[in-house]
Amino acid sequence: MNRVPVCLVALLSTEERHPMQTNRCGNFSLHVEEIRVSGTQVPLRVPIRRCALAEHMIGTLSQSEEGRAVANRLIVASTHSLSGSGDCSAIVAFGPDLAPIHRNECTEARCIESCTPGYLHLLRQFGPGADVGQDLEQGCIETRHLEIA
Repeated sequence: MNRVPVCLVALLSTEERHPMQTNRCGNFSLHVEEIRVSGTQVPLRVPIRRCALAEHMIGTLSQSEEGRAVANRLIVASTHSLSGSGDCSAIVAFGPDLAPIHRNECTEARCIESCTPGYLHLLRQFGPGADVGQDLEQGCIETRHLEIA
């Protein structure tokens, strides 16, 4: 393995320092939740990795009884809106291809080769309507291009 001296790291381009960042999937996001533990001064900081496409898929699957059974097995937590509007969002551990959501793994290539086909397959199999658009077959589906059901 070639190691670059620390003093030279600043001279590397962003792509050389973080090769996976340049092709990250647009559906991936990461935020940190703080959890207070009794008896400690410092809260735990827990990274929450999210996939907007997987969360959209869960919402769509949940519209049918058979799809809801599948969706419930993929949800690891739910967040409830603090505004009192009743909004609820599922947090899933797996992408539409049923592989873990992870910063280094959620790339545009994975979305094209694995997540998009998995998303379409699960919606066709268990979704409320089997007529998933053929125009979604090309490229990486990003949730900003989908209609919210």
